Amino acid sequence: MVCGSHGSHSGDNCVCTVLRRIADVQEEVSPTVSGCNTSCEKSIDELLNGISPVSTNLDTIPLILYCGCDPFKATGVKLKSRGNGGKVKLKCFQTFFFRVTSVDDDCCATLELLTTNQDPGEDFDDPCDQIKDLPDETIFKRTGVCITMDLHCFCGVTCLDAVMTS
Repeated sequence: MVCGSHGSHSGDNCVCTVLRRIADVQEEVSPTVSGCNTSCEKSIDELLNGISPVSTNLDTIPLILYCGCDPFKATGVKLKSRGNGGKVKLKCFQTFFFRVTSVDDDCCATLELLTTNQDPGEDFDDPCDQIKDLPDETIFKRTGVCITMDLHCFCGVTCLDAVMTS
């Protein structure tokens, strides 16, 4: 399949295959190492087997998806409060980081948007900008906001080390 091709959707592409595998092992823990220090296979192995000396409380492989040459940034909307007589206040946020929840046979995935500790939720142009001003430890937070994506629209994925989310 050609990167960015929107033709036939028969069969899997590499992004679909990787995300399906991640979804499977994340489901097992909530748990094949390559020569890479940070890779999808290494993160999958860490999630399944734990990493020493860290405990096996890992539950998520944060990932970045690529469409064309650019990282994909999603927008989420959360209910911020129900103040002033029950009026609904919504808050928009953006992120480059995702947790795969499921992948169906047609390569449609449900992805949960992840944020980080002290993440402003906006005004960044790439994943490095999103995390550059964080304190010493980056903590990924699950937002509960999910999107459904056709994985055939993506041609790359970067898997970060397996983490425990809050």
